[in-house]
Amino acid sequence: MNFFSTTESRLYFSNQKSKMQSEINSLYDNEIVNCNFEEWKEYLYSKYSVAPITLFEESTEKSFREKTIKKYNSFHRFNRHEPEYYNIAGYCITFKIYYNGNPDLFKLRPSSFILDRFSSIEFQSPFNDKCGYFTLERDYTKEELLNDKSESSPEMVQNQFENYFKNYREMIKNVNKEAEIFNSSLKDQAEQMLTKRKEKASTFALLSQKLEIPINLSTNAPNITPIPLVKISRTPPKKPITKHNSMEYLIKDIDYKNINKIITMSGTTMEKTARTYYLNNEEELRDHLLATLNTHYENATGETFRKIGKTDILIEFENKAAFIGECKIWHGITQFNEAIQQLCNYSTWRDGKVSLVVFNKKNKNFQGILKVVKDWIDSSTKSYSMVLPNVWQCKFYRSDMQVEIDLNIAVFDLYVDESQFKDIRKNNN
Repeated sequence: MNFFSTTESRLYFSNQKSKMQSEINSLYDNEIVNCNFEEWKEYLYSKYSVAPITLFEESTEKSFREKTIKKYNSFHRFNRHEPEYYNIAGYCITFKIYYNGNPDLFKLRPSSFILDRFSSIEFQSPFNDKCGYFTLERDYTKEELLNDKSESSPEMVQNQFENYFKNYREMIKNVNKEAEIFNSSLKDQAEQMLTKRKEKASTFALLSQKLEIPINLSTNAPNITPIPLVKISRTPPKKPITKHNSMEYLIKDIDYKNINKIITMSGTTMEKTARTYYLNNEEELRDHLLATLNTHYENATGETFRKIGKTDILIEFENKAAFIGECKIWHGITQFNEAIQQLCNYSTWRDGKVSLVVFNKKNKNFQGILKVVKDWIDSSTKSYSMVLPNVWQCKFYRSDMQVEIDLNIAVFDLYVDESQFKDIRKNNN
């Protein structure tokens, strides 16, 4: 991979600003009028700021291998019958350098740059809790490594690498400086954009006041209370230490609650625009939830094999425990019971926190469905709390494994009276 040459940094940061502008412009009038600017500034900063590159040079790993080295034959200039290059036995030392930050910065050409070629043999972006890394190689002949000069081979190799790597550090310093300048003004730019968008919505607010109808949106609307993206703190790999903690496999309550909150907010949004989603099948509805989850968790996957069968939503934490979620369309209490059993079949003893998401598409009596689900919860769970009128957090006893698990049940209404409008999608099908 070639570094610092793909995109002009000026264009990259301008594009980041344009993306933020587009998101703000896409807000509805009622959303911008009611939104909390401070919360939105934090949200937009967490989403569009560019994390500078941090090098962990003290954790650099070296590897050593034999290699055939191609050397230029200086006699070729005087005698064209001489080969231009000749091969000799040598060695290659690979330097694996760990880093954290936005990997896009390695592609940018900053306004201040060094005229040189920068490249990496292998490049890996940060992922989950793991740092990214890139590798550089230096070739040596046998004579260079085994010379009898005063400087020892390890010192020579390190000193030569330091001299070679200093230009990389300088270029990283330059792109970091531009990222920090961009980040420092991001919140002010966000506030200016939000203010201009709110001014455009003044007609909506004026009509609301004139008609004496208050603008009263649900506190669950995702655009009113945005969830800041979690910034992952990464450190380079260290030698693992054996732990003896019998509860280490359980995912944290804060993660479980946050996942369910994201699902609830996404489902609430789908209810508000039910005409968009009422024709979707289970898999398509699941994909809408996954699209939202993937903006918060890097490893949210759908239809992932788990124990037996396949589960709709799976989010693994540290390759230990997992969040298991199942999406179903309401077809009655019998199928609801089967969905609960399906969740149990997909989960293992490590998966103590699961969720069931139910969508109503055909039944106009949504309150009747909520009552049936509530009756099941009363009779089948050990205890529960009602998070919202359509969301319950339950303690459910798995008799097959004799364990108590957390079960979140959320029911969303996507019923649409098709006689009231014409949907062209049906004609296209």
